[in-house]
Amino acid sequence: MNNYALERLLPSQWEEYKAIRLQALQTNPETFGSTFVKEAAYTQDDWISLLENQSRAVFALYYSTSIIGLCGVAVKKEDRATAILFSAFIKIPFRGKGLSKMFYQKRIERARQQRCTSITVSHRKGNERSRAANQRFGFKFSCANEVTWPDGLQEDELIYELQLSP
Repeated sequence: MNNYALERLLPSQWEEYKAIRLQALQTNPETFGSTFVKEAAYTQDDWISLLENQSRAVFALYYSTSIIGLCGVAVKKEDRATAILFSAFIKIPFRGKGLSKMFYQKRIERARQQRCTSITVSHRKGNERSRAANQRFGFKFSCANEVTWPDGLQEDELIYELQLSP
């Protein structure tokens, strides 16, 4: 893991964020709650404001100097004691190397810094990689909600929760 680094993106890095996020939406559109078409229309100000928002943190995964992944964590607006994990993506050639461990460690650390007492994460039914990754970190199944995904299909969103010790 020596050549890998996970760093919080700054507002000045909005172009890097935009590039990797749009690539994620093109590569695995079925796993996200948004679409390439929607986010490709975002303005520079939209991308910057997403990175300026202090209730959320977006991290870029680098291999040497190349960005190869992305993940985020946000404090839930309705419940400041709960953090939500979102936007996990790793480029295909780098998958299966255990790099998602870095994502979970960094985002759990951030939730603790924000004084959250629980963290939720969700995925579309059938996303076994996501389920396996979150359960390795102690997340427990909470509930399922039927949702209409951006591709128009109705399928369950499976929600998991992790209780943080004070």
